Amino acid sequence: MADPKRVVERHVEAFNVRDADADPWSDDADFVAPNASMHGREQVLGFVGVFWDAFPDGRLETSRLLAEGSVAAAEGRFIGTHTGVMRTPAGDVAATGRHVHFRWMSSYEVRGDELASEHLYFNQADLLGQLGLDGGDVSALLPSRNCERRLRRCGSRSTGLRIP
Repeated sequence: MADPKRVVERHVEAFNVRDADADPWSDDADFVAPNASMHGREQVLGFVGVFWDAFPDGRLETSRLLAEGSVAAAEGRFIGTHTGVMRTPAGDVAATGRHVHFRWMSSYEVRGDELASEHLYFNQADLLGQLGLDGGDVSALLPSRNCERRLRRCGSRSTGLRIP
């Protein structure tokens, strides 16, 4: 079995250079994030792709990485500028040009040299507030399993949000 820390580091490196082929997700990976749950490599990469598109300069920074057996945990921050369209279940969010930085934490299950699962935690309200979005059900503006392909539009529903 590969070192779980190294597998997570490969994931962060692949995220930061936007290399889906190098991202070590297994074909049957499970991914859970605020307001979202995905299964399979393609759905996971679709979720990741939403952030690549919305934040072309976005990057993950890891401040702590721990592992025991096949389980790893990481914490860090995401930093980027919202210069691309964010495709969400509530519709597209046009680029705001705003710089964002938010803390995140994930737990991972590693199988061999691949990620079998990730449970991602971050403050949705913090991210959306930094984008200047307010009111209504802000969770509807985050990528979800409905965003399987980053080039496909997500389903739309009314949230009452005001987007400046």
